[in-house]
Amino acid sequence: MEINTLYNKFKSIWLFVTASIMLSSCQEKVVNKFDSESSLFFYNGASNSKGITQQDSISYSFFLANSTLVQDTTWLDIYLTGMPSDEERSISIVQTNVGKPGAAVSGIHFVPFNDPGLVSKLVLPANKVMVSIPVVVKKTAEMESQEFRLDLAIIPNESFVEGIKDNTAYTIKITAMAVKPPLWDVANSFLSMFGTWGQVKMKFIIDNVGYSEFDVIPNVDYRMFLRVKAKEKLAVYEAANGPLYELDGVTRVIFP
Repeated sequence: MEINTLYNKFKSIWLFVTASIMLSSCQEKVVNKFDSESSLFFYNGASNSKGITQQDSISYSFFLANSTLVQDTTWLDIYLTGMPSDEERSISIVQTNVGKPGAAVSGIHFVPFNDPGLVSKLVLPANKVMVSIPVVVKKTAEMESQEFRLDLAIIPNESFVEGIKDNTAYTIKITAMAVKPPLWDVANSFLSMFGTWGQVKMKFIIDNVGYSEFDVIPNVDYRMFLRVKAKEKLAVYEAANGPLYELDGVTRVIFP
């Protein structure tokens, strides 16, 4: 009886140790497999490597561009999750809102990502963890009154596995209308200088105040100068033309 009990205890211990070794081995393989896989994600922050605000989405407008410009490039930073490689790896980008209302149309509003001129630029260089990829946008006549949405996604390929869904999607809005600058409402920025943003107000500032550098916050002295100049220019305009209104015909353009 004692021998059987001892045998059963020994058998139980042996099975436990064996199972533990097998579980440890499996866990080690899973960890190693995870470490060897690479995925990509879009940068999300105040300023990417090109100085562009890249939070959640970006709006590109031909509004501030030369009137003859019909094509331009905006840049998106993409980062690596995983280990760098000693070889360059291709990046696969697709549009996910094809055919939906307001969607940008490939070849009309932007250059396709499979265009021969772009394919060579959609790569993560060897031994790098970040790359800035070009998105080539194209101007059309309807952009003077409409905005087109380009929803993008990074998809898996032979080099990268699927990343976290929320981090592999990005939106670019393309138009030729005035677009509210990302820095407008930042403390001690354009809101304090010019008040609430509006399309007509922004055009007035560009045409009459002569200021268009909305991606940089001016120093305090220059902010004061621009604020005073805007009020003076608006007073001159109103003396000759009457009040200036936004596109809704109701909201009056004023400066604080």
